[in-house]
Amino acid sequence: MGIVNEVESYVIQYFEEHVPETFVYHSIEHLRFVANMARAIGEAEGLANNNLDIVVTAAWFHDVGYSKSSKEHEEESCRIARGFLESKGAEEGFIAEVEGCIRATKFGVEPNTLNENILSDADLSHTGMENFMDVSNLYRKEVCNLNGKKQSKQEYWEKTLSFIEKVRFYTDYAKENLEPLRITNIEKVKKRLKKIEMGKKNLAPNQNAKSTARGTETMFRLTARNQINLSSIADNKANIMLTINSVLVSVLVSTSAINFNKDISILVPGMILIVACLISLVFAILSVRPKISTGRFAVEDLKKKDVNLLFFGNFYDMPYKKYESGIKEMINDYDFLYNNLIKDQYNLGKVLSQKYRLLTIAYNFFMYGFILAVLTFFVFHLFIK
Repeated sequence: MGIVNEVESYVIQYFEEHVPETFVYHSIEHLRFVANMARAIGEAEGLANNNLDIVVTAAWFHDVGYSKSSKEHEEESCRIARGFLESKGAEEGFIAEVEGCIRATKFGVEPNTLNENILSDADLSHTGMENFMDVSNLYRKEVCNLNGKKQSKQEYWEKTLSFIEKVRFYTDYAKENLEPLRITNIEKVKKRLKKIEMGKKNLAPNQNAKSTARGTETMFRLTARNQINLSSIADNKANIMLTINSVLVSVLVSTSAINFNKDISILVPGMILIVACLISLVFAILSVRPKISTGRFAVEDLKKKDVNLLFFGNFYDMPYKKYESGIKEMINDYDFLYNNLIKDQYNLGKVLSQKYRLLTIAYNFFMYGFILAVLTFFVFHLFIK
């Protein structure tokens, strides 16, 4: 087995064991791509077999240093490469050349030899590929994984533009085959940035509305649900008062509690309790008594956007076509739609307030009336008799 094949097998196994999956860009696929590009560029440049082995070997090793650190990973890659190559009995000159090629992949470092030129171009060849934007998104994901926070699109593509504009190819193959697409990719990045900036400008007046769009919808949904639940609770409370007071009034009226021939010590408390129950019953009924409007809205109100089309009381007695026309006009008008939602929430709140206010009165009359009736009964029996 040749040295390059042994290196490939070793690096693949090494990556599986030591490099985490968070490195979605600097992955084994990236190493395989760079190694294949290094071979293609080397062959196009007429590289001798020994030098071709050096370049491809360096391509396989150039990013294994990410297993130790993402910073200065080139030196870690050199150390790992040297350890493996020495174990295989490689010559010092071969190892030194491999290390020189690996160090030449550090961005901003000027390569000195043809071997270094080839690996530098191979490592940056993705900038001259049609899928550059997709590959670049992988790098963005990797950066987010390592930093633990999401990078904004504008910030990322600004850095990408600065990077791709500084890329320089050294070999004739790269200049002829990769450089034209690199220029095209620069324009793609610029267009992406322009699109992001235009989107921000267009949404600047409504920036808060956009940034909280989902929250706004959730707010309306939750508020409506909560108010409906509160209305249901109020109705249940009213039903309790209606049931209790109806039973008490019926029992008291049908018994001797209101028989004027009976003892006043029973008559007076009974009368107090009956009055309190009757008042409590009236307010409980008022709290659940339905109030229906005309069921129609005027065309003038629709034009003024001064009608709530979400409440059935404003449209139940209208022809369908007229209602449909009003709804279509509302859903095509952002302000009209949200005004209706706001108005509906407000009206639900007003109805709830009225319900609970009446229920409070009903419960208070029932409570204090019951207390007064019991106290009156004891006063008559303990002090008057």
